[in-house]
Amino acid sequence: MKNPLSKVPFLFLLIPLIAGILLQYFFKLQYLSIALLLTGTIAMLISYLIPKDKQFNWRWLFGAGVILCISGISMVTTFIKQGKSEYTFTEDTKIYLGVISDTPQEKPRSIAYRVYLPQEEKQIVCYFQRDSLYKDRLQPGEEFIFQAKIQPFRNMGNPDDFDYVRYMYNQGFSGSAYVTSGSWKATGNTSSSLKYKALRCRQQIMNFYKSLGFNETEYTILSALTLGYQDELTDELKQGFRTTGTVHVLSVSGLHVGIIYLMISFLLGFIRKSSRYYRLKPVIILILLWSYAFITGLPSSVLRASGMLTVFCMAEICGKRSYSMHALFIAAFFMLLISPFSLFDIGFQLSFISVLAILYLHPKTLPLLKTENKYIKYIWQMFTLSLVAQLATFPICLYYFGTFPTYFFITNLLIVPLVTFITYSVGGVILAKILSMIIPGWSDYLFYLPVKALQILVHTMTSIIRFFENLPFALIENVKISLSDLTLIFTIIVSILIFMIYKKTKALPISLIFILLLFVSHIYMNLNEKPDDLIVYNRRQTSEVKYYKEIVKSEDIDKYKAITFNDKKILILSANLWYNKDSDIKLNISHLILTKDNSLSLYNLNQHLTIKNVIIDGSLSANTRKRISKECQKLDIPCHDVVENGAYSLKF
Repeated sequence: MKNPLSKVPFLFLLIPLIAGILLQYFFKLQYLSIALLLTGTIAMLISYLIPKDKQFNWRWLFGAGVILCISGISMVTTFIKQGKSEYTFTEDTKIYLGVISDTPQEKPRSIAYRVYLPQEEKQIVCYFQRDSLYKDRLQPGEEFIFQAKIQPFRNMGNPDDFDYVRYMYNQGFSGSAYVTSGSWKATGNTSSSLKYKALRCRQQIMNFYKSLGFNETEYTILSALTLGYQDELTDELKQGFRTTGTVHVLSVSGLHVGIIYLMISFLLGFIRKSSRYYRLKPVIILILLWSYAFITGLPSSVLRASGMLTVFCMAEICGKRSYSMHALFIAAFFMLLISPFSLFDIGFQLSFISVLAILYLHPKTLPLLKTENKYIKYIWQMFTLSLVAQLATFPICLYYFGTFPTYFFITNLLIVPLVTFITYSVGGVILAKILSMIIPGWSDYLFYLPVKALQILVHTMTSIIRFFENLPFALIENVKISLSDLTLIFTIIVSILIFMIYKKTKALPISLIFILLLFVSHIYMNLNEKPDDLIVYNRRQTSEVKYYKEIVKSEDIDKYKAITFNDKKILILSANLWYNKDSDIKLNISHLILTKDNSLSLYNLNQHLTIKNVIIDGSLSANTRKRISKECQKLDIPCHDVVENGAYSLKF
């Protein structure tokens, strides 16, 4: 029987690569990598020394050696990446040399810069005081000296919250620093790195967009759609794209690179296959594709898509038939080899699985509807494209976000073509810019039509997004699934597809068994679920307490709220009720939750209450929290500060 992996040899290499990354990432077995590399090398060498008459029986030996070597190499690259993300923190304030490594991001009370420390070979995030730095003062690649204390990233500590610490670790960042006014100075030097030049180029194009008179919404959407810059998109706009299942268009990735590829191919359509210059066509496409990747700032998503299309073009240059599945696995292999932490990037997972589904499933769904009408055929192509991509990605979206956009198949039919037209219109703006340099006097007339077209298209897109966002049941939320559920769902999808495509009857009962298993496991969990009886969340400058699945927030607490369960008495106190008052009877309180009122004092409360435990929430000021913690320590009362220690959970 022929090995199924022989049709896609890079998948054969990709599997041990991923295995090595996972081993090193979760278990840190870097010393095992040496053994794997040595064993693999020896196995490959021995395979060449085996007599010819026995080589067929021992043909697996070379493959085993390759697998071991690739696993060892991926463990080494992952270990190196881990070393760059880890940092030994101290309490000392030091002087560092930094290089701005990305476009700044506006924060409510500061401006955040991603900074590379060349002397430490680490990446950190620097938060600058607004009065010490304006947004356009430092650009990507500029060097500066600053004095600060580097601190580790921190999570809020709430159940089911986004793991910000793990996310920044996977992004290669070691910590953060707050840079005060007067504690930094630009050196005047600028790095000549290609990455920084690309980011500066992207910034210049964004400034050019601003000069064309677009309003804020039009400018931010254009920057996201064409350049991948999303930092200035409002939360309301982002949520609209999430609700409609079209958030993928905001990240410059395979869709955008594919549109650019088709546009360039169309413009070069005059170069026929019979022409002697035909091999020049893929070379020109490659140059223009990577030029586009450059002006977007060389993000990993664009590099991934450009790398895959490069495989196609190289195959054409060499005169060999290109195979899209090969290109996908080749791009994934080298991307993970160079940047192993990409495996844990949600964008990488979603783009890889969606492209895999499109390449494999989309051609198989097209024959299901046979029609000669080109318009119906186009609608069917777009519908099936959206359907297979969403089918492949919705389990991952459920796992990470717990949401599912109900109208995704309709919105994608409308939004994806609009993205195509917007991209073509931007091409018109570029052409107008070139012509305006030749005939400056005609600038206003040359820009009018493409700019007006862009405004109409962006307005149409936002109107569609708002319309579908406001429809009932537009987004199914809070559908959290576990890793085992994710595995079961993918198994069900794959078995059903095998039954439908290959007519394998055994796949249908397997899928039904796994569906039943999924339902039974959830029914069992619901029947045996013990609710989180009390959770005091870590929320910035506000209160949020959950008990018996009821949420109590700052506005719901009028001076106090008492909760009694069995022998436990819980008091949520938001006002200093016993200030300057006398009492002969002391109330027994098992858990005292202090909120809102910064005048609260444990010395005063201890005269009226017998307190077994104190919880301080995030609505109190930092000074108040420190003071109450010290008072608890002196009174020998256990104390939990949710800001410092994360959310407090109590199970009755």
